[in-house]
Amino acid sequence: METRKLQEVGGGTFTVSIPKEWATSHGFEVGMELRLYTHRDGSILVRSSAADVDCLDDATVDVDGGTEAVKRAVRSAHGLGFETIRLRRASPFPDSERRAVRSAVRDLVGTNILSESDTEITIRHLLDTSSVSVCQSVVQLQYLVAALLRDATRAFVDAADARARIRDRADEAHRSADMVTRHFSRSLVSHAELDELDVARAELFAYYATARRLKTAADQAVRIASVGETLSEPPANETAADVRAAADDVAGAVDDAVTAVLSGDAAEARRARVECDDAADGVEAIKRRVYDGSVSTSVPAAVALSDVLSHLQRAAECGRGVADVAARTAIRAANTDG
Repeated sequence: METRKLQEVGGGTFTVSIPKEWATSHGFEVGMELRLYTHRDGSILVRSSAADVDCLDDATVDVDGGTEAVKRAVRSAHGLGFETIRLRRASPFPDSERRAVRSAVRDLVGTNILSESDTEITIRHLLDTSSVSVCQSVVQLQYLVAALLRDATRAFVDAADARARIRDRADEAHRSADMVTRHFSRSLVSHAELDELDVARAELFAYYATARRLKTAADQAVRIASVGETLSEPPANETAADVRAAADDVAGAVDDAVTAVLSGDAAEARRARVECDDAADGVEAIKRRVYDGSVSTSVPAAVALSDVLSHLQRAAECGRGVADVAARTAIRAANTDG
């Protein structure tokens, strides 16, 4: 690292010199117009182009691999943070792929199809970044996932068909998580994104890491609801009560872990980690009773119950991951200036 002294020239203007070797290697010349970007963290970015502003304006993706490939292309380009996405095909888009594009776009917050031709479909993200609250998206995820885990487990123990309802709410969780991922991806190449979101990079990473784990936990709720469809009758009352209590513990632990991320409190992070461990141990205890025959049930019901407990354990593991994010966030805050 080199240091330079800030100097004042005529008219009250401040200047700082740039190392000649660096300027030469990057193609800077005397008289060249430079762009200065000031940021909320106090830094100033010097560039010879507007790359920080427009590098994510437009992406063109060539597709030719069926409906799933088209959906992946839309989700990938959107997740990377591009504002306009042009899908191109050497031959005309079949109706199945057009429907796949519309389905993928419906699952993306603030995104619409602008135009279509035989061989090109243009998609545009219309949501202004300055109107987005990444923190609020994480809070929404927090409540959604905790409710999903409880509702899916109750539907299982009641042998109720709730998969469609749980899937719809999980899709909502996915949309929130994907939006956080999009803004995090944009922040990797654009300092302006951080300013518009009004968050620090480390803070945004914590939100992103949390959202990823909550998205996985939402998937576990969908799988629990799917298992419930295979039951011909509800589990015995005592078993049902134990499973409901275990799901409440897991959901509560995940919820508290997210709260610890948002608060940045080290003590809350430690408590949340212990809660997640205890919740996972509680699920494991029920699992052992199923395996050793202490739970009186049919073989198909025992298999279904074991599957549900495994999904609850994975959700608890997601909570552990969130609690670890909270712990790292707290340690960083206590030992750095930001």
